[in-house]
Amino acid sequence: MKWTAKDVDMYQQAKEYVDTALVPCIPIGNTNMKAFAEMSEHTLFIANEVERQFKGRVMLFPPLTYVVQEQIQARVHEWTNVLKQAGFQHICFVTSHADIADESFIYVPALPLEHADEAYKQKVVRQQVEQVMDALVAKWTLKN
Repeated sequence: MKWTAKDVDMYQQAKEYVDTALVPCIPIGNTNMKAFAEMSEHTLFIANEVERQFKGRVMLFPPLTYVVQEQIQARVHEWTNVLKQAGFQHICFVTSHADIADESFIYVPALPLEHADEAYKQKVVRQQVEQVMDALVAKWTLKN
């Protein structure tokens, strides 16, 4: 489910089944803008694919967008608290920004794929989607 009016209506009717919040984390900054844009595109693509695979169990939230120099951990903590209060048992933050990647995040590196062969791109993206899916399944297994 995505953060749309239609999907939120469905979520409210099936809250007990949708226990996982998926939050893409997107950096912005005035240097390396192209790299940040690539990270954004990549993270959002991966997050959308994961949501598609786990529709009915995962709610994909709008991105948590932050300035690179910002201390992101306080905002992640705040989002975690709000989402837990809303009833989500599992909160998953996804990023392509290596500088913030720690145990709070699932890190999916944005590889320079713009000039790569299409079959190779699909293979790499599929592997990263599976990595995030495996991390979610591990969270579900550990908590249950």
